[in-house]
Amino acid sequence: MSMNFWKKIIACLISISARIKGVKFGKNSYIGPWYDLDPKMRGVVLGEDVMIGRRAWLDIPLKSGGKIIIGSGTQIGRNAVVSAIKKIEIGKKCLLSYNVSLIDHDHRFVRDVSPMDSGLTEGREIIIGENCFIGAHSFILKGVKLGKNCVVGAGSVVRESYPDYSVIAGNPAKLIKI
Repeated sequence: MSMNFWKKIIACLISISARIKGVKFGKNSYIGPWYDLDPKMRGVVLGEDVMIGRRAWLDIPLKSGGKIIIGSGTQIGRNAVVSAIKKIEIGKKCLLSYNVSLIDHDHRFVRDVSPMDSGLTEGREIIIGENCFIGAHSFILKGVKLGKNCVVGAGSVVRESYPDYSVIAGNPAKLIKI
């Protein structure tokens, strides 16, 4: 039997497993092997033709009621982290390279309290417009809104919002071109 046949079987089993865990799948959507999803998690919606690479971590911590919405045709590279207490929405036909993190909250710091007991801060939505590209090893932090057709350079830390057609890069990210 061909290797393609076995890949389709494995993809089908992974998709069934993710559906059981509460992920809503659009037609032809795929999550790569070794993904990490909490079995009690709800609130993840994948549009049609979404591809999420291996070892991705989609997370809604602490049963917060957060939402992760990924638009049709979007591809997310391996080792991505998408963690939402509030809401993370990625538009249609976006490309997120490998090791990209989108996190809509921070870890709280309380003096004389262990980090494990300090908890998380309140989340702020992250919205990524359609047709955006986010380069490898980039971080998109809470409250960021990127307009459509934006490009984020590799290794960027995005802390602010940017309008349509922005090219941004750096740590912290700065506008390079509109």
